[in-house]
Amino acid sequence: KNTESGYVWKTVVEEEDYPINDLNQQWSGYLQSMFTIDYNDITKRDVPPATTYAGNDCDYLEVQYLDNGVEVKYGFTDIGLFVTFQYLLENGRFIVRIPYEGYEENLQYCITSIAVLPFFGSAKDDVDGYMLYPDGSGALTSYGNVSNRTSKVKQGILNSYSNKRVDIEEFLYEDNYERYVASVPLFGIKNNNDALMAVATDGAEETGIITYPSGIVVDLNHINFEVYVRSVFNVDMFNIATEDDTVATGKEIQRIDEKILPQDREFTYFMFSGEDANYSKMADAYRQYLIEEDRLANTIEDGSEIPLALEFLMGVTEAQMISEKYITMTSFEDMISILERLKSQGVENSNILLSSWQKGGVSYPEYWPIARQIGGVKGLEKVNEYLLDNPGNDLFLENNFTFAIKENGDFSTTNDVVYSGVNIPITLNNYDTETWYMLNPQVTYDRAMDFVKEINPFEQVGVGYEYLGRMVYPDYNKANSFTRNETLELWKKLFSDTKTEGKKIAIEGFHDYTYANADYLYSVPLNSYGLAITDASVPFVQMVISGLIPYSSKAGNLSYDLDIQKLQWIEYGSLPYFSLTYEDAILLKETKYNSLFTSTYDKWEERVVSVYKEFKDNFSHIYGQQMILHEIIDNDLVKIGYEDGTIIYLNYSDEIRTIEGHTIPQKNYIITS
Repeated sequence: KNTESGYVWKTVVEEEDYPINDLNQQWSGYLQSMFTIDYNDITKRDVPPATTYAGNDCDYLEVQYLDNGVEVKYGFTDIGLFVTFQYLLENGRFIVRIPYEGYEENLQYCITSIAVLPFFGSAKDDVDGYMLYPDGSGALTSYGNVSNRTSKVKQGILNSYSNKRVDIEEFLYEDNYERYVASVPLFGIKNNNDALMAVATDGAEETGIITYPSGIVVDLNHINFEVYVRSVFNVDMFNIATEDDTVATGKEIQRIDEKILPQDREFTYFMFSGEDANYSKMADAYRQYLIEEDRLANTIEDGSEIPLALEFLMGVTEAQMISEKYITMTSFEDMISILERLKSQGVENSNILLSSWQKGGVSYPEYWPIARQIGGVKGLEKVNEYLLDNPGNDLFLENNFTFAIKENGDFSTTNDVVYSGVNIPITLNNYDTETWYMLNPQVTYDRAMDFVKEINPFEQVGVGYEYLGRMVYPDYNKANSFTRNETLELWKKLFSDTKTEGKKIAIEGFHDYTYANADYLYSVPLNSYGLAITDASVPFVQMVISGLIPYSSKAGNLSYDLDIQKLQWIEYGSLPYFSLTYEDAILLKETKYNSLFTSTYDKWEERVVSVYKEFKDNFSHIYGQQMILHEIIDNDLVKIGYEDGTIIYLNYSDEIRTIEGHTIPQKNYIITS
């Protein structure tokens, strides 16, 4: 209960709030459940999980009062399952804990997942509010927009940091993968003048977020965490040889790890009311929480000038009849020449990512040496000297330590790779000529630290970690197994150890476990990935890290409309960013590198300089400040605000718009305070 406003957050649905008596027994019990359990019969391996509901099926309670709450042991004696919850109030926050020691399984049934407080804060469509969830940058489902959604609406499912399924193809094709991955383990609810934000503060990497808009059986909007108590993995039964040498061509079945994941689970609910009941205040609260926990560093020095974000593609290979032809797109000398040309026009600060600089181009798992065609080690020495003389530029060598291609060698396909739960290496046959593997987390760490030692002589050159900021995975390799939690901790150790070696870090992705060490984040999305239930995209994640960690998103030279792209950069607080080459992009035509089609610096120089100068002139005063306000006025008008009082109105439409006494030109913006 909010003691100031009197608002009560109900953990279950009561008859006065919804006609429970009109529902069948299962659904009425579901609406009155503090949690539900999905469980499997271990004597029936291929049978899908069943569900039991605390509101209907719990027939045992053991209660112990604590100083700041209560501990309840729930029992389902027919199936021999028991689980303990703690409900606490600490520092004005509501906390739910499930201790690892609180599970009991006494018969042949095992717990696979638990839905925590599935109807906490549920609301009908006539409530003024929405649900916030971390789809991409952040997304909203508005209660009042129910009439515009399909009648066959389905729930939205997100998994913290990675999909439950470990699949190389999904990792490589980003949109498929990112669509169902949460970069921050939280959600929000706004009901009229009260709101809450729920954060998985322990065990997040084994937690899902499920959003149910009104219309899925009941006309209630609700959202909750789902705890993955055990690792669950899929087994492809296609083309499996049997004992009599026949082939089983069937389905994909589910297998369950016999061990419960050894970790406590904790969920913290932050409460808001009045003018603070909105997603902007939720982002502010999460930012402060991360700072308190030393999980969000401030890498932008006071008075720093806004940098230009650049990526240079250095070289690629083109398949020939007998061998491969190396194509130099940007040599080290070319890059220095470009930076000098930019400097002469007032661009003296930049974050530079160099990609495909290795011998033979990107050739996983090779991460060293440098291609001689772009200048080799001596060329990098000259780059290092240039950076020493021009300290406004930070440069990062991008490398991938996660994937390996069998045909390239330099790794063991037995000992160094990730295994599925049935002891089979996870592979992908790509381009009909390559077999891809994922590398064991420890192997990834060891190779990354070896690379750091290789570039130690170049004191101004940093590391660009590809993939590690957007994927966490388990490994069932019996020689060196990892849970998702262990992989996550190893990634954090890798980032920390790299900084200890004196290297700055750029990280692809924007998952919150990167925030403590990242000097620069790239490939940060400027929208949600578009679940069917989504009504609007919002820069929630960007609001959390804005003013603390610089980040870039989509390249301006690859956008369909640079004027619109520029507005998105401003709305989401992104650096202006261009992906460039010294040579003409036409040289990439016959290569596998087909995502860069307009990148020639000579053709883009004028636009790059003009856009950067615009950002430098208009936004230098808010670089290093937090964005504390984001408001969608309508589909084409947006209002954002910074902690110094700066207000920016953005107009995405083709018409002049007037709002709050301000006139905003078409496809443009104004700055006020």
